[in-house]
Amino acid sequence: MKCNKLGLALLVSASAIGLSGCFDDKPGDKLASETIRKYAEQDLSEGLEIADYQRSNGQVDPDSANRYKVTYSYNLRLKKPLAEVVLANAKDMQSSRVASGKQETGAFFDMTKLQNSLGDMQTGMIVSQWTQGQGDAFKARRDAFVGGCSPCVAYWNSEDAPKEAEARRTAFLLAWIYFENLGFKDGAKVGDSTPRNAWAAFSKTEKGWQPAS
Repeated sequence: MKCNKLGLALLVSASAIGLSGCFDDKPGDKLASETIRKYAEQDLSEGLEIADYQRSNGQVDPDSANRYKVTYSYNLRLKKPLAEVVLANAKDMQSSRVASGKQETGAFFDMTKLQNSLGDMQTGMIVSQWTQGQGDAFKARRDAFVGGCSPCVAYWNSEDAPKEAEARRTAFLLAWIYFENLGFKDGAKVGDSTPRNAWAAFSKTEKGWQPAS
């Protein structure tokens, strides 16, 4: 049988185009991974790391075949015991608050002072509701959590800076609330983790798939 080279060439070309289309019907792993990793890293704070980062889902936008949503799952894993992580983040928060306080000008209408005052009021309410919601059980829980970490006890008692005691305790409790909301239990130790996920939308353009703005 005589081979039709032109026909064969067209067939190969058409197949290549078809395969290319198949492989281009969704964002590639490299683009998706690098884009979404930036969102996942927003969960990071002192004492945490991202583990088991992997693509878990992808779907075409029901309203547009040129848009695609990709989801990655991962774990936030402790690099230190939870109490130590809470302490490190409390210190960071307190340092930021002190730095912000130094930016107050003392003027009659000081936007920085106003923002700081509103922030202090909000955090105070959050902490108060959280502690009061636990009733009489909170004191025993607090003593067990703080008491198992010597640096935490020193920070909580604030003997080196008595005037900062209230602010330090508020920062410590606020950090504790944050990690509890992430899913960490009081006795969490190094290596314990909590599951999270992050996603991003992508648009198909003339230059290929790009993160949607």
